[in-house]
Amino acid sequence: MEIAWLDGSWMDALAFAWMLLLWFVYGRFADKLPADDVAPANLNQMMHQLRRLWMRRMLDRPERILDSSLTGHSVASTTFFASTSMLVIAGLLGVLGRAGDAHAVIQSFGFTVVSSELMFELKVLGLIGLFIIGFYKFTWALRQFNFACTLIGAAPLPPVDGTARERFADHAARVMSLAATSFNGGIRAYYFSMAWLGWFIHPVVFAVGTGVVVLVLLKRQVKSRSQASVAEFYDATGR
Repeated sequence: MEIAWLDGSWMDALAFAWMLLLWFVYGRFADKLPADDVAPANLNQMMHQLRRLWMRRMLDRPERILDSSLTGHSVASTTFFASTSMLVIAGLLGVLGRAGDAHAVIQSFGFTVVSSELMFELKVLGLIGLFIIGFYKFTWALRQFNFACTLIGAAPLPPVDGTARERFADHAARVMSLAATSFNGGIRAYYFSMAWLGWFIHPVVFAVGTGVVVLVLLKRQVKSRSQASVAEFYDATGR
């Protein structure tokens, strides 16, 4: 069964639908912040609760230089990935400008599926779209980290009573976690783009690659050594 105007097959459509499904399902799992009375289900949710602990402890320090430095490191990392995304987008636009030559090179490989130049261009456009999503995620994360810096600068000085302490810790930690969530979304676009490259070989490679990417991400969230170490510390703090 061929889709004539795209020169694609039902396998291409299924592989693309599979990618979208995993993208949204995993994003729902990884990006949802936990309620205060619900145990964290993954590493990201534990990190949100630990950020609340961080903000509480920050309020006991008269000087917040350490906290500003740590937040500044996140800002620098996010800026690097945002800039890198623009470079990748520029490179892919260059490929799109010479799509005929690039398509001929890809088709010369013996292990790639036969497709039209139009289908090749659509795949490149999809890859560009992924990095555009990553760019917007990173730039929004950058702005939110700057918001967090402002909150740190405006934090009340010690001593801070219990109500004000918890209110500030909740809001500051949520802003920082939302920034981290946007940053993670940008990194996720990079991971999925690696699977997307498999589409230039065969839609089955694309589908399998997408599944492998999600399995790797899931393992890191719930079964990695980093997750185990964070979970032990989280349990030791009394939550």
